[in-house]
Amino acid sequence: MQLRLMYMIIAVLVALVAALAGSFLTVAEGGRRTAAFKAGALTFAGSLSLLIVVMGALGVVGP
Repeated sequence: MQLRLMYMIIAVLVALVAALAGSFLTVAEGGRRTAAFKAGALTFAGSLSLLIVVMGALGVVGP
């Protein structure tokens, strides 16, 4: 049980790093702060969903 929780925490942290990178890239390309926030939120949601699906396929999380 604790190992699954650790993997979920790692997945959330990886998704946050991806969101930060997405926001930084948007600002570096000349985007506004609202666009950077939107890009970060979309990147976070997408990467977290993908990570959970991959971990479920590997059997790390789930029943």
